[in-house]
This record gives sequence, structure tokens and C-alpha cells, in this order.
Amino acid sequence: MKIAREKIFAVIMAGGKGERLWPLSTEERPKPLISLDGQQTLLEETVQRLFPLLNAENVFVITDEKSAASAREILMLPEENIIAEPCRRNTAPCIALAAALIRRKCEDAVMIVLPADHRITPIKRFQEDLTDCIEQAQNGSLTILGVTPDKPATGYGYINAGEKIASGVYKVNSFKEKPDFETAQHYMMDGNYWWNCGIFVWQVNTIAEAFRKYVPGLYEKFADWAGGRDYRTDFETCEKISIDYAVMEKAENVVVKQASFQWSDLGTLGALYEITRKDFHENAVSSRGRVQLEDADQNLIFCDDDTEIRLEKIKNCAVIKSGKALLITGKW
Repeated sequence: MKIAREKIFAVIMAGGKGERLWPLSTEERPKPLISLDGQQTLLEETVQRLFPLLNAENVFVITDEKSAASAREILMLPEENIIAEPCRRNTAPCIALAAALIRRKCEDAVMIVLPADHRITPIKRFQEDLTDCIEQAQNGSLTILGVTPDKPATGYGYINAGEKIASGVYKVNSFKEKPDFETAQHYMMDGNYWWNCGIFVWQVNTIAEAFRKYVPGLYEKFADWAGGRDYRTDFETCEKISIDYAVMEKAENVVVKQASFQWSDLGTLGALYEITRKDFHENAVSSRGRVQLEDADQNLIFCDDDTEIRLEKIKNCAVIKSGKALLITGKW
């Protein structure tokens, strides 16, 4: 069942403190606002990969007060679509706010929710997967994308896929917290455990009903905001809770679409190393300046200016320079 394009909305979550990739990202310049290629920021890349699935006026960005002004400068979106949260309250209140604002525009909208700091390729497969998720959402499902693990990662939550209900789409048996290494190995060998990449698709009415059933206090705020109440008057009174804890781990109408694209959340230096092109000695170099390597192997060098960097007789080291800040660390 095809849905009209004007009824498809996207919500990009672009908050956070920016501490995990210091000094590339900081509280003043969080990860969504950094550029890894010297061109587009991660936030801009996130917006661009949504087109032409939906219209620009249907893209919302939820961020913090500090980042909102920068987002408005770099994005060709309606200014009112860049929403500054009064304070951080985790993902469930963020999503409830976005759903309420979308409800004001379209009562039967389908809503895509995605973080602003992922690297996804190829875009065509990502859009094809989203199209499948939109179809499931129209059936009343809370749909999530799951990424097939290529290593036993301990930094991600996992989704246990159950009964197959459509091509590449499965019922969700359960969600699992970030495991230890041994458990992660088991998940990978099992083949039915996929990384939770935090990308969701559902009808606004479906998530609203889930809020009503599982977090009635948040539902009351959603209903007030959808009716026109200013969210800035009471957003800070929302419980700090993730959408996983609030809804996804409790709901019975949750399905997972197995992702066909390559994905990284860029949450660590190791993730940055993985997506950066390597030389013959497995050094990953991303720099606008001149980098000289002598007897150096498996290093990560990232510099966003023209600083000259030289590494000699170094292995498994990261050198990260951004502005006046420099990080040198061992194996990440």
C-alpha cells in the first residue's frame, strides 16, 4: 500500500554532549555538526540521504539550544523545523515532542526517526529499506532497522529476530542490552541477533497509542502539545527515559527490518578507523595537511587543518587534532 509522499515525515535527533569523539566533537560542536570529509557535516548527510523519499518541509531536526542556530544556518529547511529542546530528557520525550508537532500538520502521518551521527552506504539500499519499513508502519507496526553484525561488538544493543512476516521483516522476540564479549560472540554465531541502530518507522497514531498504554504521563504531554500547547512550558518535567525502555521493550507490535546497507554509528575512534581509507600498512589517514609515516602501522591520523604530522616507529596509535586540541592515544 503506497502512501502519499506528503504524509511521510522524518525526525532527526541531533542532541548530545559531543564527548565521545573529542576533540573532533565537543559540547560546543557536537558530533552531528562535524565534517569527516571537509565538506558536509554528518547532520547534512543525514538530511540529504532522505531525499527524494519525502519533502524538505517534512524534515524536523530536534537538537539543543546551542546547536539549533548552527543547524538553521547549514540546512535548507524551514526555520521552524529546527526544534531546540529546553533540556535533555532522552529519546522518548524527544520523540513524543516531534510526534506532537507532526500531528499538528498531518493526523495520519508516517514518521521516520533517526540519529544524526551515522554513516550509511549505499543510500539507495537505505531508502529501499525505509520504504519497506513505511509499508510495515502502515500495518500498525512499530518498525525498527536491525544491522547484521560483522563482528562481536559489545558497544551496541541487540535485537533478537523471530518469526518472518515479510521479505526481510521479522517479529521482534526481545531487545538485549550491550553484551560482554562472550555473549556478543554467541549472538553473532546465532545469526538471529542484530545491532539496534536506533532507526524507527511508525505511524504517529501508533506511537501515540503506545505512549498512552505504556507511559501515560508522557502521552498526556503529547496530547497537549499536539493540541497546540507550548512544549517549552513543561518539557523539563518529562521523565528522562529512552524510547527503548519506554515503549519498544514492552510493545507487542514491534517488527525489525534487516538492513541491507553498511552502517556505523561513529561512536568511537575504532569506528572512525574502520570507515577511513587505509594505506598499504593499514594506516587510516584523514587530513587536510601533510602526513608523513615512517615504520608506522595500523594508526589513525585525523586532522582538520593544514598541520604537518609525522609518525615514526609507531603502531596502533591515534593522533586526532582539531583546532587547538590534540589527542594522542594508544589502541582505541
